Amino acid sequence: MNTIVDYNRKIRGFNAFIGKTELEDILLVGRKFTWYKPNGSIKSRIDRVLVSRKWLEKWSDRKQFVLSRSVSDHCTLVLKDTSVDWAPKLFRCLDIWQRDGRFKDFIRNKWNNYEVQCSRVFIFKENLKKLKSGTNKSLEMLIS
Repeated sequence: MNTIVDYNRKIRGFNAFIGKTELEDILLVGRKFTWYKPNGSIKSRIDRVLVSRKWLEKWSDRKQFVLSRSVSDHCTLVLKDTSVDWAPKLFRCLDIWQRDGRFKDFIRNKWNNYEVQCSRVFIFKENLKKLKSGTNKSLEMLIS
């Protein structure tokens, strides 16, 4: 019984410290918990990113992401700026597709069938996006 009372007293003390120092907990994205007992029976949000209100005013679009745990029983926290637009993702393909003699004709036919009206850069970007979304399904059919 004393263990529970002692634990609750420590938690209240930690929360009081956070309040006195005017620290803020950045929004958590992903998992709810950052620590897991190895068998998964107990989980808790032990790990946090705490910042001052002044810091948060300047960097308001930051969020903490909880990654999967690996070796440790704690999950890794990653602080990210969620307002950055990194533009479209790169188009990728497997080398094995290029070894198939039909691959270049397949890509050329798909590319030529897309109709987009705008600047050339926008057309290029949209064609890559369409090619990426349609290629995976179509290439699976081509390979099988």
